[in-house]
Amino acid sequence: MYDTLIIGAGVAGLAAARELQAAGQRICVLEARERVGGRIATDRTHGPAELGAEFVHGDRACTWQEIRAAGLRTRPWGTSRRFARGGRLLPPDDPAIARTYALYELATTYDGPEISVAELLARHAAPGEPALGFALRWLTNLEAADPARLSAAAISRERADSQNGSGNFHLLDGYDRLTTHLAAGLPIRLGAPVARLVWRPGAVVAHLARGEALRARRALITVPAGVLRAGRPAFDPPLPAERLAALHAIGVGHVTKLILWFDRQLWPEFTVLSTDGQVATWWPVPGTTTPTLMGYVGGPAALSLAARGEAGAIATGLAELTALFGADARAACLGGRLADWSRDPWSLGAYTYSPVGMGNARAILAAPLAETLYFAGEATVTNGHLATVHGAIESGYRAAAEIRAGGAIPTIF
Repeated sequence: MYDTLIIGAGVAGLAAARELQAAGQRICVLEARERVGGRIATDRTHGPAELGAEFVHGDRACTWQEIRAAGLRTRPWGTSRRFARGGRLLPPDDPAIARTYALYELATTYDGPEISVAELLARHAAPGEPALGFALRWLTNLEAADPARLSAAAISRERADSQNGSGNFHLLDGYDRLTTHLAAGLPIRLGAPVARLVWRPGAVVAHLARGEALRARRALITVPAGVLRAGRPAFDPPLPAERLAALHAIGVGHVTKLILWFDRQLWPEFTVLSTDGQVATWWPVPGTTTPTLMGYVGGPAALSLAARGEAGAIATGLAELTALFGADARAACLGGRLADWSRDPWSLGAYTYSPVGMGNARAILAAPLAETLYFAGEATVTNGHLATVHGAIESGYRAAAEIRAGGAIPTIF
């Protein structure tokens, strides 16, 4: 008999587990994958390059306390954004660039009734205007969202509520070093997916896919929203209708990342390159042993790139880079790797976003149920830190505090 079973060894589950173990609880973390970290995964073929979460967002993010405790090195990410259209880099004074920033600012500071980002920007830009395409792709990438569903009011409010500070930072040692640090000393069972969670007030039984059953007084569920929506684990009895409605009201975003390694640098210096190609965004990856570019596509276009498969996505990316930087790009490429989080069976999506009409769904999803089922993960974040590592960590802290406050609950079976 455990005090608390924690389902999922992403950073939300690991953060909660550390808090509960330190408080003297008997816990067990159950993880479906054969590794910890969830949607944090680092490729080390040519030094650390991130398949999933990549940045520390903000100089006041709670992630920093764990980064410092782990002794990890970081580097500030720059602010130089270039734009390319039709396979050509735009000069910095191209009028479409200033117009793009203006449209982006309009969407992220919007103060008005509910409206989608796509509809809002369509009211302020002409169809086919280059800046409209750039601004929509920029926001789509950031939010991993369908811009026709993404709420302009929500993203503006979330930015205003956020308290994570300024700037973005790379972990030079790799994000997986952070999850290894968080997992140290915790009782974690890998390759242990929970197929069914039977629960009554004061007791849960987690039935693993391979037939084993574990009992506890309560469970903390940190499973990604896409997986919960797919009915994994199955809850017996089912979650209340209001909770299920909240789960389905939250947008599950899509992200595809494409790592390309080169034997030499063929591109000018930039922090981010926004394009009108199928790979919407590129950036150089610091800390690798050979020049590396990260391609990033969010929203519905992420699914289109991933559908090409790894070889097809690499060919697409190289064709676009060759148009931008010359034929030598193809010859200089050492290979690549595709990360498709929407087809990962234990993610079924990247991170969540806030659609028009979502309301208080995140708070409903986050609320404890009968002091027995608790919920954490970036989908449950209500303070503007959704879709981030630090938001997921904070949700783990919050859930651990709720569990400790719940006190002892008598077991009824």
